[in-house]
Amino acid sequence: MIRAQTIVARTPSALLASLDRFHLHSKATGSALLFALSAPSDTLSAVTSHLNSLFPRHVGCLSSPLPVYGSHLTCAMALLDGITFRSTIAGHADPQVGRWHAARRASMQHLPVERSSIFDEIDGDVGRVNWEDIWDNPASAQEMMPLELRMARPEDVSSILYFSDKAPQGIAKALKAAFPYSNELGFLASSTPFITGRPVTLFHDGEIYSDGAIGVALQPSLSHTSLTVEFPGLVDLTPELKITSSEGNLILTVDNGNPTRLLLTAVKNHGLNARDALLKDDEFYVGVMSNGKVERLHRITSGDPSRGTMALETTSAPPQGSIVKMFYLPRRGDTVLDLEPMHGNAAVLFIATPDSLDMAPSPVLDSDVMVIDGTFVAGSENGFTLRRGAKEDSWSCTLPGGRALLRLT
Repeated sequence: MIRAQTIVARTPSALLASLDRFHLHSKATGSALLFALSAPSDTLSAVTSHLNSLFPRHVGCLSSPLPVYGSHLTCAMALLDGITFRSTIAGHADPQVGRWHAARRASMQHLPVERSSIFDEIDGDVGRVNWEDIWDNPASAQEMMPLELRMARPEDVSSILYFSDKAPQGIAKALKAAFPYSNELGFLASSTPFITGRPVTLFHDGEIYSDGAIGVALQPSLSHTSLTVEFPGLVDLTPELKITSSEGNLILTVDNGNPTRLLLTAVKNHGLNARDALLKDDEFYVGVMSNGKVERLHRITSGDPSRGTMALETTSAPPQGSIVKMFYLPRRGDTVLDLEPMHGNAAVLFIATPDSLDMAPSPVLDSDVMVIDGTFVAGSENGFTLRRGAKEDSWSCTLPGGRALLRLT
């Protein structure tokens, strides 16, 4: 990464002037601009057109307002040296509660025969493709990879940043198959049907897309990266437990017992009323632990006290032998942001924001613009997805306030 910056502006004119200053001080002519923009619909055309004219090579998306600064315009930017790409690989629909095999069926999609010759060989149905078969077949996965990445070797890529629609599973699996040792951080772009008329809005080199993914693959010679996650506000409900059986998105047993009853008992022991907690929109989570820290987090979507099964908001529950804890997140106010400048190093920070932000008056800025140097900060109510090397599969986080930080040194 050459340079990163996040701009918080009172007015469109102040934001446009800041974009000009960023461009003026950007000396790398061949770099690609990564940007995430949050602005009123009546200003989007002017701002995105200006970004396109300043940085013809770009990868961007529309994001949600930043907590605390919800009434201001924000634009996070980073200049990167790497391979930019556009992917149309499909992902999963949202998993159906208690139907572990439903996600596999949902990954079947009708597509034009001309998209790829490998479609002819799947299930004997021309034009019908099972994306999971493609992901599990190295040759097929390579054919479906974005064209820009097909010639890159695993050792050529250290980290991958991308913006995606709400179904990133396809590109995530393809990237792991091709670059297993890389760090992968995906931003699930904010929903924009009432802003642009599109489910999400992605920008790539002058084109606008409503689905798929766009991103940048970074080379090891350009930077060393580390990828960490934080989940502020979580309250422990249980000690560490062992998953003794799971299937699909279901936890079947924990410590050979009923996981749903264990959760209800823990809620009661903490002085909580499960019904009241649900009515208050408190959320419950299962966290996968490593050395006493939460390394991976999944929201609990439902539980069956009689049968014991617990469904998670994921397509793959923690496997047998995983050490987990159960948590809850009380309903709370604004997410606290630490937007101090990064000195010496650059960083990309993705934040999962609440579904709706309290649009109370934002803090008064000392001037028309606040600039956070060294850090790219963007938020989305759809969350983010990540993978750290070959040790884990990609997973998504939607916990309000949850954040992923990619540091480049």
